[in-house]
Amino acid sequence: MQGKLAIRPPRPAIAFAACTLIAMTAAAAMAPETIVGPPIAIGETGAAVADPLVPVPPETPCVVTLYTAGSPTGTFDDYSAHGFNYSPPAGCSGPWNKVVFKADFHVTTGRQYDRTASVWIGGVNVYFGTTQEPSASRSPSWHVERDVTDLTSLLMSAHPGNAVVYNIYNSTYNGSITGSAELDFYPATPEFPAPRVPDQVLSLGSDPAGNTVSIYTDQTPMSATLTLPANIDHAYLDVTAEPQSGDEFWYSCFPEPYAAQMNNCGGTAFREAEVAIDGKPAGIVPISGWVFTGGVDPYLWRPIPGVQTLEFEPYRVDLTPFAGLLDNGQPHTFTVSVVTGDPAFQNNSQRFDTAATLLLYQDHDATQLTGALTQDADSGVHPVQQNTANPDGIHYTFAVTSQHSLVTRGYLDTPHGRVPSNVVQDVRFSNSQQVTNSASQFVQDITQTSSAIERSFGRPFDGPANSTVNWSFPLTMDIDFEVASDGSQTQATTVAQNYARQYSEAGPGGHYASNRNQTDNAADTLNFDSSGNFTGPSGQQASQSYLFTDSNGSCYSRSIAASAGAITSVTDGAACKQGAADSRRIHH
Repeated sequence: MQGKLAIRPPRPAIAFAACTLIAMTAAAAMAPETIVGPPIAIGETGAAVADPLVPVPPETPCVVTLYTAGSPTGTFDDYSAHGFNYSPPAGCSGPWNKVVFKADFHVTTGRQYDRTASVWIGGVNVYFGTTQEPSASRSPSWHVERDVTDLTSLLMSAHPGNAVVYNIYNSTYNGSITGSAELDFYPATPEFPAPRVPDQVLSLGSDPAGNTVSIYTDQTPMSATLTLPANIDHAYLDVTAEPQSGDEFWYSCFPEPYAAQMNNCGGTAFREAEVAIDGKPAGIVPISGWVFTGGVDPYLWRPIPGVQTLEFEPYRVDLTPFAGLLDNGQPHTFTVSVVTGDPAFQNNSQRFDTAATLLLYQDHDATQLTGALTQDADSGVHPVQQNTANPDGIHYTFAVTSQHSLVTRGYLDTPHGRVPSNVVQDVRFSNSQQVTNSASQFVQDITQTSSAIERSFGRPFDGPANSTVNWSFPLTMDIDFEVASDGSQTQATTVAQNYARQYSEAGPGGHYASNRNQTDNAADTLNFDSSGNFTGPSGQQASQSYLFTDSNGSCYSRSIAASAGAITSVTDGAACKQGAADSRRIHH
């Protein structure tokens, strides 16, 4: 990632990094596991997040080291992918209750961009995030974890891998990035049995070791043509689309006629990813409101980065209604694109670096399933713009809204009989900007909402017959750059993020529901003298919270706060009901 580095006076361009997030939703019929957060010291100045560690069973894992810090693979001081060889754990062939990816990163003191970081095995993404920016006096270290149990079938055999942190390292950008990574395999036990996992895991990328694919907005999509097994009964696609280059600050972009005079980012502030199979609409992926640690003002994110900044969470699309089509033994083309819906859009190096992982479940009682896709109703991408330019030539209002729905229906004829599958997606977006643009002031107040509901139903035999995911990721950002009469300048910024995900399912295993909510609030003011020299920040404040609850009585909560770039408080369990904070358990 070519992040925006440090302090600059006029025209606040916005930059980005990534934080650990754990997807906790799973079947309710398995043994509980304790959820804990990592230790955070009062006074910490490097990096701190409220996220929990991945909950694991009380068993000793088999550990496979992928690479170590200081090794050629784990020293990221160049602009290349660093290869390694993965082999499954010797003498620990499974079955596994859980597989967890764990990584540690470190940046030395100095100057360095926020960098994109990703790890891949056999072409498949294992981790995707960004790095914490250092400073002359801060050398951040942080730990990330991801539950990768769904990748079990891939991890049962040896593959080439890549660790990718493209980094410019020289006498100017002298922050050196190092890291280590491992996979922890937890053997299944009677109390913690092995879950059903995808039978095949495939990347839509072409690199056999793995890397992101750049999708240029409104241009050529990511594409892969695959011939798949003929007994697929469930199919999902995990998509992670990271904004880059001219789209790094997509939520601050303007309508095309105003882009050149504002910040050269056009196409409005609406972006959406689209999934298609053989040209047929198959899924909608909302773009997450991630902000990296160089974003707008690096002091905002020291030591608390934004929501999911150090580790992105993929968005999962249910493709099961297409299973009957995919089972016909013919090659099928999967595509992922990013669109603006603005016919006037002129791409200005605007792109999304993307990972897409296909997860396939097969019917072990049949070698061939037949079926059909019976409905594919797509309302299409039709964002509505409302732009107002005040006659004074200084004040502007820009608004863009979108509502997009997709209904896919299909069926499979299986040894259990005919099994229907229906998926309904409804995705809504709005972005409103109040802008003042004069010689002495630039104000950009952004209010953005983004939500998605996906309902899947009709599979009564081996999974949830009905499931619903409610996803939302609103973002507000207020930037006020002022030039005083003596020529001195200030840039005051406030940012608020609020990620929420509710999940519910009902099926043969019973009912289950979970709720996760993450918030991040940050404020800071940059100060410059009349010559444009940076004189320091003032008023830096930040807070972050994470709350998870489920229908089994599980609860994890943590809130952290910082002032003047250092952690001032860590509060655990306050948002949990009486008694739940002590158990902090969840079913997987």
